[in-house]
Amino acid sequence: MPPDAHVDVTLDGEGAAVVLDRVHDALEGLWRDAGDVSEVDRIAVETALVEVAGNVVRHGPDERWHGDGVRVWVRADVVVAVADQAGAPPDVDLDAAMADHEAESGRGLAIARALVDVDCAARGGGTRWTLTRRRTR
Repeated sequence: MPPDAHVDVTLDGEGAAVVLDRVHDALEGLWRDAGDVSEVDRIAVETALVEVAGNVVRHGPDERWHGDGVRVWVRADVVVAVADQAGAPPDVDLDAAMADHEAESGRGLAIARALVDVDCAARGGGTRWTLTRRRTR
């Protein structure tokens, strides 16, 4: 694996379909470049990142991404995804339990949290989501 393989995904102004396509495409290239990331880790990071990115767009003011976008790093022991969006952090409870199976929403962040460590914090007038996955061997 190349040291600190990474990918940057520009998303500003894009709607949900483009955001999700760009994230999937970028990760596909990153996994190819990194070479040795397990399938379990790939699926976990991709699922969590898609859930968070989808929420950023769906719950934004006009269903578009506002902010820089996403950067994902693969290191020897960890995969880290950072998503920067404009505006204050959303009013979400990152510790909330998984929504009931009949609920129409409320599962995305719980799924992400089950797969990776999730942090959401104000940063420089915007919001930074940080998703961290310790790599399996």
